[in-house]
Amino acid sequence: MPEAVGKPVPRSIAVFGASGHIGAPLARHVLYRNPDVKLRLITSSESKRDGLRARFPDDECVVADLLDPSGLDAALQGIEGIFVVTPSPFDETLAMSNFVKAVRAADSAVHIVRILGYEPESLPRRVPEHVRRFGGTAQQHYVAKTLLDASDLPVTYLNVGATYLDNLLALAPAVRSRRTVVWPDRVIPFIDPRDLGEVAANLLLSPDPRHLHQFHTVNNGQDLLTTEEVADILSDVLKVRLTCETSREAFVAEHGARIAARRGAENAADRILDFIEYEQGNSAFLALNDFAERMLGRKPTSVRAWLMEHRAHFVGAEDGSA
Repeated sequence: MPEAVGKPVPRSIAVFGASGHIGAPLARHVLYRNPDVKLRLITSSESKRDGLRARFPDDECVVADLLDPSGLDAALQGIEGIFVVTPSPFDETLAMSNFVKAVRAADSAVHIVRILGYEPESLPRRVPEHVRRFGGTAQQHYVAKTLLDASDLPVTYLNVGATYLDNLLALAPAVRSRRTVVWPDRVIPFIDPRDLGEVAANLLLSPDPRHLHQFHTVNNGQDLLTTEEVADILSDVLKVRLTCETSREAFVAEHGARIAARRGAENAADRILDFIEYEQGNSAFLALNDFAERMLGRKPTSVRAWLMEHRAHFVGAEDGSA
């Protein structure tokens, strides 16, 4: 069998979502691994660009929006490596159409890493209609992959088969105020977004061509947990016995206003619960794997380690916090 020809290591990398919880750790890891790489840090807002310039004073920080093609050509000109993550919900048809055109116009990309998040091998038509209508994770990533596959660009998909560990911060107010975890009854793997950024950086900096056009599902390889098991770990970290409230009504009452403000839809919390019900009805697909560990060269962050690091967020005044 002939040996695979090596993939060029990008000499320049553009990071969409560079101010976020994945993009910023990715940028820091690229600078650590290969400080000669030219970074172009992309955000969609002027205010976030100012923050990026403060954090990355020696790197290029630009404003560009995947939904607005006017700035994309300049943002990707001369760029060889690209990291792409999008918020939820998002118009992927417009965004990825614009993106593909800009990448082709630049004609310099050797590797693109795109974040996805859905059940591997699943079909979008199997998602219930009321969940599809809400869009977001239940639909947008299918659309993005279909358009990128058709483009035949050198893409690696990082499929997040997990929930982000920093989502646990949403539990903190109820834990502090009444020692209760308010969250749906769910079983799910976990991943630290900082680890995910590092995995994406290592993929882009790898000369291994076997990652091109691959679909890698990633989690921390350690934690496939129910809500009650998460509460038990947090109880042990805090040395305080926590209770669980997993009803739909409790979730909407606790988190509804925050989620509505973030998503711009009054019923967003209910729609997220609809998606979780669909996901849990197919939860046999959830499985731990060691892809992140192999790409990191170390064990990824566990739920317990993350909670110990962020313990102060969950400690109430009666437990000795300031």
